[in-house]
Formats: sequence, C-alpha cells, structure tokens
Amino acid sequence: MKRLGIILVFLIGCFAFFQQPVQASGDQLIIINKSNNKLAFFDNWKLVKVFDVGTGRQDSYTPEGTFRIVNKIKNRPYYTKNIPGGDPRNPLGDRWLGLDARGTYGTTYAIHGNSNESSIGRYVSSGCVRMHNNEVRWLFDQVNLYTKVIITNSGSSFEKLAVDHGYLDPSVLNKQLAQNAGNQLLKDVSSFNAAINSGSISKINSLYDRLTSQLRATEVAIGKVSGKSNRDSLEAKYVRPAKVAIERTIYEVSQYRLLNQVSSLVSKNKISAAESELTKLDRLKKRSVAIKQAGNYEALPANVDRSLQALQATNQGNIMNITLAQFNKTISSGKIGTINNQYDAFTKKLKATEVAIGQVYGSSNRKQLGDKYITPSKIAIERVIYEVSTYRLLHDIYYLIEDNKLAQAKNEFSTLDRLKRRAIEIKQAGGYQSVPDTISMSLTSLENRLRSQVN
Repeated sequence: MKRLGIILVFLIGCFAFFQQPVQASGDQLIIINKSNNKLAFFDNWKLVKVFDVGTGRQDSYTPEGTFRIVNKIKNRPYYTKNIPGGDPRNPLGDRWLGLDARGTYGTTYAIHGNSNESSIGRYVSSGCVRMHNNEVRWLFDQVNLYTKVIITNSGSSFEKLAVDHGYLDPSVLNKQLAQNAGNQLLKDVSSFNAAINSGSISKINSLYDRLTSQLRATEVAIGKVSGKSNRDSLEAKYVRPAKVAIERTIYEVSQYRLLNQVSSLVSKNKISAAESELTKLDRLKKRSVAIKQAGNYEALPANVDRSLQALQATNQGNIMNITLAQFNKTISSGKIGTINNQYDAFTKKLKATEVAIGQVYGSSNRKQLGDKYITPSKIAIERVIYEVSTYRLLHDIYYLIEDNKLAQAKNEFSTLDRLKRRAIEIKQAGGYQSVPDTISMSLTSLENRLRSQVN
C-alpha cells in the first residue's frame, strides 16, 4: 500500500505538471525596449504590432534579459490589497502574462493590463510591464505560452534587435525593411498624386522633398535585399510608381522654386540677380515637355501651368515696376543722355512683361496684370519717346556733318521737324505729364548748333 501511494502521488504530480500543454513558441517573439517604452510582437518572423507600455519607475525595477512567458492568467486577483480578478480597480487589469524573471516563475514579473490607462508610456511600475487593457487582451489571445520575451534598453530598431538575438535572419530583415520603406513610399505617392490631382503646385511642392527622400531611402533598402529577382520585384512595386510621380512634376516643381527664388530677389531689390534666374525658366519649360514626351506621362492638370504662368507674369511685372521707378527718376533728373541710355533696356523689359502677361490664363487676369504693370510703363515711354527719337536723330545729323555729308544732314532736319510736330500732337492727345524743361533746352541747343553748321 505504501508503494502504491508513492506511485499515485507521482502520477498526480505529473498530471499537474502537464495539465497546461506546451505550445509551439519558436515562431513568436516579444521585445520590450525600455528606452522608448515600446513592446513589439513578432509572429512568423514578421513584426506584427508595436504597443506603448509602462515600465519600472526606476531603471533597475524592470529586469533586462531573455525570459519566457510561463503562464497566462485571466482575471488574476491583486493579492496585496485583496482586490478580486476582473474588478475595475485591479491594477493588474484582466490579463496576466507571467515571466520567469529573476528566479520567479510567472508570479512576480509579468506583462499585464492596468487600472490607470494614463500610466502607459511612462516609467511608473514596480517592475512589471503595463499595457492598455484592450491591447493586452489582443496580445493574450495571440501569444503562445513559452514565447521568448527580450527586455532591453537600446537605441536599435526592433528588427535589428530581433536579428541580434537570432530570431530574424539578416536577409529576411533586409527584405522586411525594404517592404516597410516601400509601403511608406506608396503612402507618400498616394498623397503626392492627390496633390497633383488637386492642380495645386504649392501642394505638390510641399510634398515633393518628402517623396524624393523616401524614394532614396527605399532604393537604399531594396539595394540590400539579396537576389536580383527580389530587388527587381520590389522596385517594380514601390520604386516605379514613385519615379513616375516625380518625373511628371520635377520640372514644374523646379519652375515653382525658381520663381519663388526670383520673388525673393525682387523683394530685396536684387533685379539683376532676379533677371539672371529668370533666364533659366525657358530651359526648364522645354525640358518639362521633353521628359513628358519621352516617358509618355499623363499631363498635369491645367491649373499647374496656369499658376506658374501667373507667378512668372507677376515676377516680371514686379521687375518692371521697380525698373519703372528708376526710369521715372531718370526722367525727373532732366538728363536726356541718361534717359536715352536706359530707354532700350526699359522697352525690352516692357516687351518681356507683355509676353509673360499674354500667357496668363483668362482675359480678366491679363487685363488686371496689364493695368498694374504694362500701362504705367507705357505712359513713361510715351512721355519721352519723341525726346529720345529727337536726341538720336540729332546725333545722326551730327555724324553726317562730321562726315561732310551736308545734303543728307539737311534732309534729316526735315524729318526732325515732322518728329517734333508729332510729339506735340501725341502729348496733347494723351495728356501726359510734361518732361523737365532742361530736356527741351538741351535738345534745342543741340539742334541750333547743328543747323548753323549746315546753313
């Protein structure tokens, strides 16, 4: 009987030991990083989810190392204060994943829920790892008993930590990282294409650098993946859509940024630098057309080009207005020689401004810009056009006299008389402000001196 009792005790003990069957856990891993209070759950060698957690209020409280989940308990009582399991006041929540840490066997250290949701993400516990109740319930249902749990304090990514601890193969990790980067890239492409479809060049520009940066990061990540066919497949899925979106807009974004740079230079009154930048614009436009034709890319919404044309016209107009102020100042000085020297450059800028405004969409828009930039400049030209013409004709007569071509010089005086009469008619008809008397006096003095030489 004594021997039979011993056997029964042994069998009962074995039954108690094996009453909770061992579940496969090699394909799962939990990593808890105290540096940022995050918990990562890996399943089938993939990072499935990352959660916020609360850890020890002192660094030593939550043990670091490699442990196992040795028990899974629902509604564990809080024995210290005699709070039953499932009670909303229970600081352990309603799920307990016990760890075999520091010589204990799932009774002291655990991943569990809590009754203070605001504590998650903070350093608050006596050593356990706290989770939001709804999240620990999800994890409880997913994680297998005896799953390895790594608790660390590291600046590395969860994937890198999984590789360092032998869970992930580096080649698998590289592919996962490439896919992660690629998925983020596809999200950025989606946002970027939405900006394109909106027709707003400012929105496109605001997302452009983020997209190109993520593209570069994705290309680098894919470059680390083993196997050319694997890389080709990832590039087709992730890289190609991004490159199409970028190439559709690269020259429009370049134009937009160039025009904004011009705006900045104009605001600082750096006109020569602004005009130098504007010379690059035509090359960008031509390159835009060429790249779209070569790639057979879908045209951008019309509003993109319309916005760029309006911005170009505004820049050209602002340059015109600054130049006009300088030209009017020269007129006020009464120095016909200086007026003459600036006249051709002034009219050339006016023509460029007219061309830029002529490309703007909408007749009302063109009229508004014309009234603001073109009309004042034309008035300035018409105030002095005949004085400049007279000045130039008198210089032609001077050189004819110098060359002893007196007969031709006399004929030019007839042209001069007609020019003077026309000047009077135009000024009276237009009601233009008179030029300073010193201009007329200078021209009359030069005319009288030259007439005396041919009579």
